[in-house]
Amino acid sequence: MLRIYLDDCSMIRALAEALRKAGFEVMTPLEAGTRGADDATHLQRTSEHGFILLTFDKQTMVPLADEWVSQGLEHAGMIVCEQMPKDAVSVIVRRLKNVAKVHTNEMLRNVPLHLGAVWDKPVK
Repeated sequence: MLRIYLDDCSMIRALAEALRKAGFEVMTPLEAGTRGADDATHLQRTSEHGFILLTFDKQTMVPLADEWVSQGLEHAGMIVCEQMPKDAVSVIVRRLKNVAKVHTNEMLRNVPLHLGAVWDKPVK
């Protein structure tokens, strides 16, 4: 199962609990001591511990990850999804379970994977 780090944007207690219940290994900013840290710190911490970063902040995190790769730095991977309504936790968990069926943490190394809009509506 995938190892997932929820950054400050995606850290919703219900999501962390649901992912753990589904069998994912989850790390939160509070557990990692990175709560409120800048984006580069979150990306570095996930890479050091082999966790894929789950974020809703595609506008800053994806360019940061791309910059790292262009500089020859590696990151452990990133899963990006659109901001979610509070009742979309089950949709994210279901989609991540589907991702885990075909991808490993190693396969997602240095890759920003887009999960899309979690409520199944077109993104504007």
